[in-house]
Amino acid sequence: MELILDLIRFLGLIKNDQKKVFFKRKRRTTDKTLITFNRQFKLQPSKNEREVYIGLSLLLVVLVTFGLYYKVPEFTNYNYNRRNPIEKRNQQSDKIAYQFLMKADKNRWIENNLVGAYSEFKLAQAIYPNDENVNQLLIATLVALCEDDTKYCRELDIILTGSL
Repeated sequence: MELILDLIRFLGLIKNDQKKVFFKRKRRTTDKTLITFNRQFKLQPSKNEREVYIGLSLLLVVLVTFGLYYKVPEFTNYNYNRRNPIEKRNQQSDKIAYQFLMKADKNRWIENNLVGAYSEFKLAQAIYPNDENVNQLLIATLVALCEDDTKYCRELDIILTGSL
């Protein structure tokens, strides 16, 4: 038992001198003065938080910049490769439609169906507006139709004044 008491005394939990106080409490001041603490608090982030936000914002801007730098050319190549076959397909379908209309127009012209030939020449002109062959055949058809109906004469005048 003495061994345990010696160990407790060695650790400082019990002192040999019982008159010495092991723990002293601080006494309150007897004067009744109030301590004034006039600090004003503001709702604002601390400087450390601001620095963290600035750092994260800069990191985000740098990452977005590098991402755009590498992804924009890839996107333009993808868009070009996607758009190019679509344009070729549209040009091919326009060419096929133009050839069909020209063949049908000439057949109607030979059969003396001038109104049908005129409507198909207008469609062919809508596909290729600067084609000389279509414009000449359209004018020839309008000249032939102008003899029967004045409506076609007005359209012929519009085409002839527009081409000058």
